[in-house]
Amino acid sequence: MKKLGLRFSVMMMVSLGTVTIARSQQTPPPSNSYTQTVKREVLASGYPSEAEGRILELVRYTIPAGAKLPPHIHPGMQIEKVELGTLTYNVVKGTAKIKRANGKEETLDAGQTTRLTVGDSLVEPGGMVHYGQNETEDLVILISASLLDSQKPKAILIEP
Repeated sequence: MKKLGLRFSVMMMVSLGTVTIARSQQTPPPSNSYTQTVKREVLASGYPSEAEGRILELVRYTIPAGAKLPPHIHPGMQIEKVELGTLTYNVVKGTAKIKRANGKEETLDAGQTTRLTVGDSLVEPGGMVHYGQNETEDLVILISASLLDSQKPKAILIEP
């Protein structure tokens, strides 16, 4: 009787373990809110022979109302122009160069925040830690050109 009880217990543990494993395999991985909310549409791209190991891209970013991007860097230079809306832009580490729609040029250093509106553009050097957020109820659309390391992710999230 003890053997029968032991066998039953072992079979139940194996059975429950199998159900647990099956459930864990069906659970989707946690979603990255950045990739779930911001649409990144590559308009054109290429691998310039003058910049071996780099990819040159022209991208349209669509940032919905209320979206906040996490702090991140890019593995190369990126330049952007605001086509629609207002983006609140924050530099965590490094310096960004801004050119306003009226032609005025500014430098945004670590710890500074600004609002970028239609016609404003900025230059983000590689490795500069930054993030943006759409604090409005309208879409923000950015047109971006970048020259990035082709072997790395386009944006690398950074712990604040």
